[in-house]
Amino acid sequence: MAIIHPRPGEKVLWIRFSAFGDVLQAAAAAHRFKMKYPDVHLTFLTKPEYGRILEIQPYIDELICWDFRKRPFDFFRFMRQIRASNFQWLFSLHRVFSAATVALFSRIPRRFGYNRGMQPCYAVTHWEYFDLLGVDFTNRDRAAIFTATEDREKARAMLSGLPDKKLFAVIGASKRQKFWPVRHWIEFLSPLAAEGWGIILNGHGRAEARTAGEIEGALQSRTVLNLVGQTPFPLMAAVAQASTIAAGNDTGPLHLAVLVGTPTLGFFGVTDAYGVGFRMPWFREVRVTCPDAGCHNYRCPTDCLVDISPERALRAFREFDEQNSAPEFSRFLQSIKTTAPLT
Repeated sequence: MAIIHPRPGEKVLWIRFSAFGDVLQAAAAAHRFKMKYPDVHLTFLTKPEYGRILEIQPYIDELICWDFRKRPFDFFRFMRQIRASNFQWLFSLHRVFSAATVALFSRIPRRFGYNRGMQPCYAVTHWEYFDLLGVDFTNRDRAAIFTATEDREKARAMLSGLPDKKLFAVIGASKRQKFWPVRHWIEFLSPLAAEGWGIILNGHGRAEARTAGEIEGALQSRTVLNLVGQTPFPLMAAVAQASTIAAGNDTGPLHLAVLVGTPTLGFFGVTDAYGVGFRMPWFREVRVTCPDAGCHNYRCPTDCLVDISPERALRAFREFDEQNSAPEFSRFLQSIKTTAPLT
């Protein structure tokens, strides 16, 4: 295959519909792409709920939102919009049928992605062509999600009553196998609160609100701030960015925290940290001892993360905090957050 590089001014359609963490990782990949080709016009196609966090990213030139499940009959109107935009390139980072269907009917001349049943919709896989272009889209050596000044100011005001050292606690989970038990959270956070850490309980939804309520009730500490359901994604990013460390399991807000450049401690079992994009020098993993860790088997009856004890998590947290406090690492963290988006 002849290697054709995107030229300045050419239009690129970048696709990732869901879920939150995967959309953020796809945005980070778009960041790497625009670092190599800063003069292309990149349009990100996603679901509406992710629009507010993506529209403030400086490397995304345009946003198209479509919820194919809620509004399937918008397909033909949507395709007319895609065709009228005259894209030259399509990169799909989503394996779903809807993304492949968009590629098939888009009439975009150069299409790259992967779908096991509809691979003829694409020339080759996106990762193969990125390799040919020399784009290392898996590289995570700098912050890739940026925050707005307004949200940073709101975050500072919200966190002003907490101690200087703040833990962004990602307490929810999209799957049962990813959930760290509430009792583990309480035993993990209790000594940290006693040592003067500010604890920020983060998430959204009824289940996470109940979890946060249990933790807050058990800790009975003024250094605990329950923000569950109170932070839209752009503000959540700013709160995570203002925190000292983030900790939690593999779910969207943990991806958000690490991608804004916050040192992040992840609890992993059913998924593989490296495989889902946690490749940053400021990330540390606490992994279950199960020999099948990283299996992605969501039918497994085992409550995977129960295996990670609060004591083990606390040891890893303290070692990580000590490393982060070193002057050289502090300067490094500042540099990866302040680097200009496309340089």
